[in-house]
Amino acid sequence: MKKSQTHAKGRVASLFLKSEKASPLSKSRDGTLLLRARFGIEGDVNAGGVGPRQVLLTSLETLHQFKLQPGDLRENIVVAELPLDDLPSGSVLRLGDSAAVRLTYHCEVCKYIGTLGVSPIASLENRRGFLGVVLTGGAVRTGDSVGVLPVRFDPVPDRPFDRFLWVVKQIPMGKVMTYKQILDVLGVSHSYYRVLPTYMKRAEGYPLHRILDSKGRLIPHVDGQRALLEREGVEVHARADNEWVDVSVFGWNVGHLYYRAADGDPA
Repeated sequence: MKKSQTHAKGRVASLFLKSEKASPLSKSRDGTLLLRARFGIEGDVNAGGVGPRQVLLTSLETLHQFKLQPGDLRENIVVAELPLDDLPSGSVLRLGDSAAVRLTYHCEVCKYIGTLGVSPIASLENRRGFLGVVLTGGAVRTGDSVGVLPVRFDPVPDRPFDRFLWVVKQIPMGKVMTYKQILDVLGVSHSYYRVLPTYMKRAEGYPLHRILDSKGRLIPHVDGQRALLEREGVEVHARADNEWVDVSVFGWNVGHLYYRAADGDPA
């Protein structure tokens, strides 16, 4: 991603991190978060991995509208004086002197929102905040400027099923993904494992033969999967009643997925 001047400037109002899954949010002691490229926030539980949920940014004006306090929506960064909710997916924010975050999709409204007294909770749909991944690292401090860079990545769908289609259509010929990898890339909980077969039944015309179960085995309800894979040069092994693929050889490296610019080149 090339350096560019920013447009539509705002400021960082508050900063939070969550060090463990069971722990509450905490404010940074020195009012600073350290963002690492392709990793997330240093010390935060959501850092690392290949998914789209490294950072959650929320609008201060939205918090005020719903009579909420910074941190209530479990956000990492509260942004003021910037129309965050109205930005398109794929926008890139510059925070402070060097950090840049690609916005992936709107954070879903979950049952937790009901505990905050927001009614109906659906009124926060597409208002809870934007999830994102870190493109370039740097220190972000309370009071730092926030700007929208004039560069755009492909949009990421908000709905999990649409996001599933978005991912599957990008699996290259001759490569495969497992259920677990798909769930990680979608940014959903592993409870969605039970939903994937339903998604696949609704995804006619997509390269579903490139999807394996979490152990790398072929999926019974994908017609002609072995022949389709072998036609693409994927070696399918047979052992007892199992047909499987060596994912270490033919697995798609999805680590670049959210860092690939609209023209297909890495950012």
